[in-house]
Amino acid sequence: MSDREAAHADLLDAIVAALDLPLPSIAEADEQLYHELLERRTLAVRITLRANRTGSRDPRLAADMIRTRIAEEPVTYTPWKDERDGGVR
Repeated sequence: MSDREAAHADLLDAIVAALDLPLPSIAEADEQLYHELLERRTLAVRITLRANRTGSRDPRLAADMIRTRIAEEPVTYTPWKDERDGGVR
């Protein structure tokens, strides 16, 4: 894989990490927090990609910015827990 391909793959990994949130518990407050976080992260990804397209066009910079925003917007709600196997989904 070339350096360019690796940089684009890293950008895609960052996008997936930003948007792949654990499902919330069935509590209404957790569902609301989940939707708000997903909206904020989606907006951050859109803004970052748009700015990257019109600016540097460097996928590494975009991936770093997305990861920075993820760190600033952590999951604060209770994730849904599958009682059948004790796992979080």
